[in-house]
Amino acid sequence: MMKSTSFTFISIAFISLAFVLAPFVGTRSAFAEYPERTITLVVPYPPGGVTDLGARAFAEAMEKQLKKSIVVVNRAGGATTIGGNVVATAKPDGYTLGYFPPAASIPEVYTYFYEAPYASKDLRPVCRVATAVGAIVVKGDSPINGFKDLVQYVRKNPGTKWGINTKTSPSYIITRAIAKAENLNIIDVAFDGDVKIVPAILGGHIPVGSPTYPSVKSLVDAKQLKLAVLLVEKRADFMPGNVPIIVEFGYKVPPGMANSVFAPKGTPDDIAKKINDAAAKVSQDPAFRSKLMELGILPSYEETKSFEASTEREKKELQVFFKEEGLVK
Repeated sequence: MMKSTSFTFISIAFISLAFVLAPFVGTRSAFAEYPERTITLVVPYPPGGVTDLGARAFAEAMEKQLKKSIVVVNRAGGATTIGGNVVATAKPDGYTLGYFPPAASIPEVYTYFYEAPYASKDLRPVCRVATAVGAIVVKGDSPINGFKDLVQYVRKNPGTKWGINTKTSPSYIITRAIAKAENLNIIDVAFDGDVKIVPAILGGHIPVGSPTYPSVKSLVDAKQLKLAVLLVEKRADFMPGNVPIIVEFGYKVPPGMANSVFAPKGTPDDIAKKINDAAAKVSQDPAFRSKLMELGILPSYEETKSFEASTEREKKELQVFFKEEGLVK
């Protein structure tokens, strides 16, 4: 009789302990098994652009690491803040991620241009993936051959119209930096993307513009456009060897060129680490790197801690720039 009572007591205690530990065991199990279903990667631009193509190459490579499907969803509009808000308001479980430029990840910097329903504090930086390569280009038959020629041309032709991707873009930042350093009189002509800048140059409506390199690569190869300089910190094999890069003239590459992975605020450390670790492996994958460079994109992985610091630094740099330009208070 005593034996039966002891057995019953032990059984009840074991079952009670199991109920107490169940939530914690379940949580650890969920972290360990992530991902268990399809992941959504939000791109805040329409399909077919440089960021979208880079995101799709990244998603394809990440699928092999995480062993689950990753679906790229384009949520364009609101100066990237529609897509940004989709991630900022998503459940922080690792199944909704953003592939964002700074315009989407630190929207409070751009308050002069638009209002966003979220801020950078609502997102969790995970890692940097790639950097878009910018360019300054002229028409193929232009007398301008190189960056020094460009500076001389603008100096002799005050009021030169220069195409940019809106006043929130890296192309605007570098244009203003050049104009200030070289004491040039430039008229910034804002276009809605590379698809508008490039035809304007080809049609002779503007003599110079600052689109991204991937958007003009085929036209440069066909000699319809010429590169004056590439907006990048270091050379890569896919870049033309006879074209200078902007740092060779003492300029910094403007902030805002990178594309990075963000998760909703509150995403557990375990999940963020698993995403970052997978991205680190992807960054070393020759097929992925080759695909990015075919697109004219520079692989530039940066792990979480370093990337968090870079994001804060870039935020401050942009705030200073827009205040100096008198565009924000």
